[in-house]
Amino acid sequence: MLVKDDVLSILKKYGYNSLNRAPFLYQEKKKIGIYFVWPHKHYGNLERVLFFDTLEEVEEEVYKYWWFMNNKKKFPILVEFDDYETKSPNVIYTYKETPLTIDNIKNLQENISYFKDPKDTIKKKELLRTATILILIMKEKLGLQNATYHKVQEMKDTYQNLKSDYKNKLSLYKKGIPEETDTISSIKEERDESEVLLLQLRDELGALKTVEDIRNFISSLYTYLINIESSTASIQNTYLLNRYPFEIVDLRKKIAILEEALKEKKKLFQTKQDPYVLLSSVDNLSQCKKMVDVKTYVEKEKKQIQEKYQNREDIDETVLGDYLVSFEKLNIELPPMIENNYYEEFDKEDLVNTLKNTFAELSEKEKSACYIASSFLRECLTILIKHNADTELNINEVISKLVLENQIRHFNEAYTILDDYNNAKIRVKYFPIIKMRTFETFMNSLVEVIGILKNLKQTLNKSFYAYYIDREKEIINLYLKNICHLNKKTSYIARFMPNVPIYYSPISITRQLDIVNNNELVERPNDTIFILKENVTIKTSEEHKTVVYYEKDKTRKKEYMIVESLKEKNRCTYYEDRIYNRDGE
Repeated sequence: MLVKDDVLSILKKYGYNSLNRAPFLYQEKKKIGIYFVWPHKHYGNLERVLFFDTLEEVEEEVYKYWWFMNNKKKFPILVEFDDYETKSPNVIYTYKETPLTIDNIKNLQENISYFKDPKDTIKKKELLRTATILILIMKEKLGLQNATYHKVQEMKDTYQNLKSDYKNKLSLYKKGIPEETDTISSIKEERDESEVLLLQLRDELGALKTVEDIRNFISSLYTYLINIESSTASIQNTYLLNRYPFEIVDLRKKIAILEEALKEKKKLFQTKQDPYVLLSSVDNLSQCKKMVDVKTYVEKEKKQIQEKYQNREDIDETVLGDYLVSFEKLNIELPPMIENNYYEEFDKEDLVNTLKNTFAELSEKEKSACYIASSFLRECLTILIKHNADTELNINEVISKLVLENQIRHFNEAYTILDDYNNAKIRVKYFPIIKMRTFETFMNSLVEVIGILKNLKQTLNKSFYAYYIDREKEIINLYLKNICHLNKKTSYIARFMPNVPIYYSPISITRQLDIVNNNELVERPNDTIFILKENVTIKTSEEHKTVVYYEKDKTRKKEYMIVESLKEKNRCTYYEDRIYNRDGE
């Protein structure tokens, strides 16, 4: 049974006095534990309590917590719970998808190369898939070559038997025609070792550990494929597979002519048809005459094989196998594509700095459009986008629709606010696009803003995480910090993939919270990031996670604080989205 003073001494060892900051000592009846607060990457601060059986377990967990809190910015360490609804979960620290043991943590600096890089893991899977496809292609090629060889052997036997029969009948009729000789060398029969080879290749593939080893293996397979296809014997077999049927047909025709000539010789009155002329006619009309000679055929095939494989350097190694299968239309069931779950991720500070630099390069009209979309006019733009106002030729048609749907009041109110003399400076400084001469020109200005935003489409080359609540809006505001759970029961964690159109404004123009005059606008420095819904594809995971947020309920404080109970503060259900560029999804 643990003693409070022993647990407290371990906390003090790592600089925690159980006074002003977590972790605190926790006591529930006679049960001693420690109250921690973990900053979670997506869910914010999570208050939990852990119980232990031994002081060794206490020290190990306190050390992990201390190390995590002091190194979370230095190393991309993630803390995860096995259950986010219980107040006493199992806590797992991970680094590059690898769960950390106490020894890993103590030696992380020295053993940094031990941990898998997600990029290498994905690349390895992609290359293994390519190597697997190349082996499948090799199996297909070897199988086809073996089948061709056996078929040619069968036809060769048929040809030789017919040739022998033809010569016998010819000698019976009359000797004197020169015997024909084969112009193609016979095929040497070799033992089929293809199955043994394929098994060896699969075993070798399974033993490869590094990306470089797999790359070298793929190069070897590629060279082997070229050698297999370029084999003179194999190409010659394919030639014979096409030639033998014609020669067999010709021999059967000649045998039939001789059989008829032999019958005629026995008759008293013979026909005047000369069998030699008929035999010569078979040769002259033979399909074999339309075929190139075997030497030319082999040279031509080798050249085509060389052309097919010479693009090796131009083809992404992750789809090399797919290319070869598609190029030859092979009937091979391809392994599923490897889903790339790893994308280089923006640090939040770098993300904002990048957006600021990009924003500085925009034209004055583009900047103004971003100011407007991040201001109190956002709702007006959303309504206009839903009505496809930028495709209407006449603004009065748009106004009529808004009147019928009782939405014109938003625009009347916005027009009145902007027309207020108190807002003239802000309007001129941030909204130069907006023309206030008439209500119609004002509406046309807002439609022009939509066109500018749709044509702008700034993109980033890395992914990043953001949070939102109202994802059904046409203009969706993003939050880089997860504040959604504070007032909502459902929140969305969005992984924005590279090349998604993103908009940014460093200033937010809002109405002043003033009872006397709430029409007066103010400018507030505020990094606002938003997207246009029509530019993106949102894919929501079917899985979701419910996270319970606890808070201290009862505490006792004398020389140190003791937390005596936790109570549930609120809970939030999280869905994970992936956001892709609609143009290139």
